[in-house]
Amino acid sequence: MSDRQPSRISATRLVAEGLVVVVSILIAFALDAWWAERQLEREMAEDLAIVEYELAENIRLVKLTIDIMGRVVAANNTLISELQAQAESPNLEIADTTLYWGLFINPTLDPSLGGIDAWIAAGRLAGIDSPVLRQRLASVRGKVEDVVEEQRVARDIGLRTIYPLIQDEIGDIGLVQDVFAAGLHIRQGASVQEIPTSGVIPVPNSGALRFALRARTIWYEAAIREMLDFQAELEEIQALVRAEMGASGNVTPNSEPG
Repeated sequence: MSDRQPSRISATRLVAEGLVVVVSILIAFALDAWWAERQLEREMAEDLAIVEYELAENIRLVKLTIDIMGRVVAANNTLISELQAQAESPNLEIADTTLYWGLFINPTLDPSLGGIDAWIAAGRLAGIDSPVLRQRLASVRGKVEDVVEEQRVARDIGLRTIYPLIQDEIGDIGLVQDVFAAGLHIRQGASVQEIPTSGVIPVPNSGALRFALRARTIWYEAAIREMLDFQAELEEIQALVRAEMGASGNVTPNSEPG
């Protein structure tokens, strides 16, 4: 009997040691899973901060573009009024700033969506809790194409229809652009800067020119309405992103990612 007791003790010890090993492995797996989950949460929080910052920059850019398009529409309307008021005159002297804003400024929204695009391409949208936010982020790129269509049409009217009617008096469009381009940069400027004036430019007055100017104005007015809707869309997405960031509790909204 004394010979069997050590065997029982050894077996018990082996079972105990085996349990310790199993428990240790399970704890290690649990710690690894916990750490991986925390790492994913940190990465998601950083991604959300990048997207929120990108949205804020795009909202700023949209507002600037709307401001510029408003200047273009106002200049177009002034130009149309002046030409219409003297419809019988074959030529009319127009302030160069009015002519520049009315004809040669062709704002087209060019948003920065690299962060959102990269996030979508990497399949990171699945990590967002809100299904509404996932859908809204996935649709941003398609919305941009809809928004800029009116701006492209208005630009084409200016370059392909209006400019040929006045090119003999105006000269090379590239030179005109170079003269006035200094001081206007949509991305960098905090506000639309004034263009310096140098005098007046003779413009041929014709029904075709006035018609084309009205058409361009209509398209830019439609573009402004689309842009205002897009601004509201971006602001709503930004609010959803901030709510997601607040739920994570890891990143302060509206802070620039480092």
